[in-house]
Amino acid sequence: MKRYSFCPVCGSRYGDPARIDDSLLLCPSCGFQFWQNSKPTVGALITRVRDGRPHVLLSRRGGPPLAGSWDLPGGFLANGEPPVDGLVRELKEELGVRSVRRVRLMSVDIAEYRSDEGAEEARFVLPMYYRCEIDLDAPIVASDDVAELRWFPLDGLPADMAFAADVRALRDLARQWSAEGAAGSTAD
Repeated sequence: MKRYSFCPVCGSRYGDPARIDDSLLLCPSCGFQFWQNSKPTVGALITRVRDGRPHVLLSRRGGPPLAGSWDLPGGFLANGEPPVDGLVRELKEELGVRSVRRVRLMSVDIAEYRSDEGAEEARFVLPMYYRCEIDLDAPIVASDDVAELRWFPLDGLPADMAFAADVRALRDLARQWSAEGAAGSTAD
């Protein structure tokens, strides 16, 4: 855990006894508890069938970290934001979609999230992956921090994926797809 020197609330210097455990700092002046928990994120697994094969929608990252690599649409939750609300918000921001349907939790993971600068210490995220549907007849437009959107076959994903947790979620999706077939998917 990174050792902070000052309380973010009152500005007092943390003393040596400020550390309660590896994930909590306690300010000796104001009593503020600074927890260093994994940051919750959401990712969308949006599929369709093209030429008889399942495809998933990926987004090319338009900014750091890992600009230019591929990612699942989604992002960080705001403080106190319910995960499904955050997923809907992120899809509106990144894809311009008006509605998100049949949202169902598929998996939860834990992963390192490093900056491009190679921070001395990794931060951790708690990604929650949801299968969901969007209106594929409406335009889907890359916006916000997304440079490009593209459909990839589940058995032909790009090598330059940004995050290992996304790769694990996509593997789980492919296994699930194989087990259940194309039931519940959207076809072209």
